[in-house]
Amino acid sequence: MNVQFLLKNTGMFERLGIMTLSSVLKAKGHKVKLTLTEEMEEDEIIKNVKHFKPNILAYSVMTGEHVYHIELNQLVRTHYDCALSVFGGPHPTYSPEMIEKNYVDAICRGEGEVYFSELIEKLEKGEDFYGTKNFWFKKKDGSIVKNAMGTLVENLDTAPPPDRALMYEADKALRARGTKLFMATRGCPYQCTYCFNHAYNALTKGKGEMIRSRSVDGMIQEIKEVKENYFMDMVNIDDDIFLLKPKGWLEEFAEKYPKEIGLPLYCNVRPETVNEKTGFLLNKMNCTHVAMGIECGNNEVAKKVLKRNTSNERIIEAVRILKKNKIKVMTQNLIGLPISNPTEVDFDTLDFNIKLKPHFGWASILYPYPGTEIGTLATKVGYFDGNFEKTKISNKSATSLNLNNKMEERKINNFHKLFSIIVQFPFLRPYTKTLISLPLSYFYTWIYFAFYGFKYLQHSSFKGICLTFFHYLKFYFKYVSRLEKKIKFSDIKEKDNLTTEVSEKASQTSVR
Repeated sequence: MNVQFLLKNTGMFERLGIMTLSSVLKAKGHKVKLTLTEEMEEDEIIKNVKHFKPNILAYSVMTGEHVYHIELNQLVRTHYDCALSVFGGPHPTYSPEMIEKNYVDAICRGEGEVYFSELIEKLEKGEDFYGTKNFWFKKKDGSIVKNAMGTLVENLDTAPPPDRALMYEADKALRARGTKLFMATRGCPYQCTYCFNHAYNALTKGKGEMIRSRSVDGMIQEIKEVKENYFMDMVNIDDDIFLLKPKGWLEEFAEKYPKEIGLPLYCNVRPETVNEKTGFLLNKMNCTHVAMGIECGNNEVAKKVLKRNTSNERIIEAVRILKKNKIKVMTQNLIGLPISNPTEVDFDTLDFNIKLKPHFGWASILYPYPGTEIGTLATKVGYFDGNFEKTKISNKSATSLNLNNKMEERKINNFHKLFSIIVQFPFLRPYTKTLISLPLSYFYTWIYFAFYGFKYLQHSSFKGICLTFFHYLKFYFKYVSRLEKKIKFSDIKEKDNLTTEVSEKASQTSVR
């Protein structure tokens, strides 16, 4: 069967879910295609789909991307009929009610490689597929079939490696990017209120081990194959928490990775997992950069609102150990929390980061994802109406909370753009309250991207810099051309929960 994934863009990151599904399906003899639609006009998209003739149209979406992709699917399905339109990824997992949208035939909740493959095999054989686990289906009469969650993938080494050729063929700039993404472990035991993981753990309780890791040899082999076939100057192992591994895994990896790969390594850590031993092992495996969640510099708010039960003292110790082992630390922080005094707490976070002196201090604006405790809290206290259909962006560059105070919203949005710069240049700290109050959002945006680009150049090879710059330049001119041509996207208006119509009047695509 033919399966076509439609995706707005990659965001310059490998979409490991799509790539893994593609590998599994191709191994069973199915044809898979990935089409990036952001730079395509409507007739191009439809022509592309009709040429491939997919039996299944597939979408993997985050909250914030889902609105665009639902509208895209409606556009395509008004011109092309297929067996099913299937949505997977975080958003349908935690907002399964999207199955009610017009032309959404099925949603997959959780891991898809086993049950999506099973669904396609049933379709191919003409068998009844409505009982496929992990899936919700909408029948022709409008009734919804809600299947239970199936078991989690037990052995991650049984699946073929992610299909990078699929992703890199669709996005040449991503192929040229020196940092390549990998995953050694699935699962996280922590209960942070802003993250999907605590909701996912509840959904999959009793369905298998929460934390599962690939073998060291399997991981090394995948990295080695990518290194041999594509340009790569840094390995990013994107586990939620890299240091959560079975006994002996880190020691074995630290022995083999430098000998067989040797490239600089980037990973995510939690302060609780960093000690003298793990710091030494990270240094031994040539880990040069880590991302570490700080989230909030106010200990009381961090514990009560975010459920981050790590003291500032423990964080300071973890940063000390990492720096001692010549590892650069990128801190990850959350601002714009659903509390009565968000900017006051944001200043606590800023001051704590200044004290830590990280290589880069990153701040994201809180995004109240569906299924999360903090999303429920934001709705309960009146800062969020719970309507994710209005949420058309996922870049966390502007607060989605309704603070009933435009000045407060401006402060949070400006804080996001200036946070990293003030951490790097603390002499600006006394002027921060004034700076975030000024109506200079566009100016701050340019400063932010310039600073971010500078930091990128600091840890990239010359070849990686040149290739990335070249492809970004091509993208820029395509983007400008797109705006000049005023490329349209159909104005699809919802009539009710089950039906929508494609308006004859098109509206200009917004950049989300």
